[in-house]
Amino acid sequence: MKAYETTTKVEPAGEVRVKGVPFTPGTEVDVIITPKRRSPEEFARGWEQLCQELRSLPHIRNITDEEIQKEIDDYRAER
Repeated sequence: MKAYETTTKVEPAGEVRVKGVPFTPGTEVDVIITPKRRSPEEFARGWEQLCQELRSLPHIRNITDEEIQKEIDDYRAER
């Protein structure tokens, strides 16, 4: 299967246009649209920022390892 990957922006009316595809006119194609993936560096920065924000919450310091484990066990039991 030949695949072609490119990026574009959603236009104000919600339309997406892709020009210059390597398929002949009339070829039926599948179209999958996803938000652009962030680079690994952007993801790591965002994750670190989130972790810092969570660690700075005052009530977080009072949570015990046992409470964390109980929450994990309770969550897994509901699956």
